[in-house]
Amino acid sequence: MRMNKLIVLGLAGIISVSTSVYGGHKAKHTKGYHDYAKVTYVEPVYRTVRINRPEQECWDEERVVEHQYGGDRTAGGIVGGILGGVAGHQVGKGHGKTAATIVGTMLGSKIGRDMAGDGRRTESHIDTETVCRTVNRYEEEERLQGYRVGYRYHNHEYDTFMKRHPGKKLKVRVKVDIIE
Repeated sequence: MRMNKLIVLGLAGIISVSTSVYGGHKAKHTKGYHDYAKVTYVEPVYRTVRINRPEQECWDEERVVEHQYGGDRTAGGIVGGILGGVAGHQVGKGHGKTAATIVGTMLGSKIGRDMAGDGRRTESHIDTETVCRTVNRYEEEERLQGYRVGYRYHNHEYDTFMKRHPGKKLKVRVKVDIIE
């Protein structure tokens, strides 16, 4: 310990002498050297983070399904029109035959559409459908951010923050500057 102080004082003396030799110009900063300091404590530093873990929830729902069938009004109109036209053609005579056929076709078509429309039926049954939705589930979790580290170098206490665990010794850079 005493030896290190003597070395530092000796270096400071050499630098101050070299400064005076160069006509009073200020010394430039040196890059320094590496040494090791003893780690005195290490405290992990945690941060609470909120994490979304979406889950899908599904269930079965019953619903009523309706089907309509029968009563095709177009087909009923066509069939009714044909039958009405045939009947009108048989009833009419001479030039009235054409008019009777036209009237029979129109009446038969209307009656056929109306009858087909009345024949429509609706049938319903219950169907089961699976329905799903996404639900956000939030959890809090502690995550390690780094370490608060205390260390001792030449009987001086220091502290710092580090991303990794330093172990028992910490590599430090030592830089000597002259103070005038």
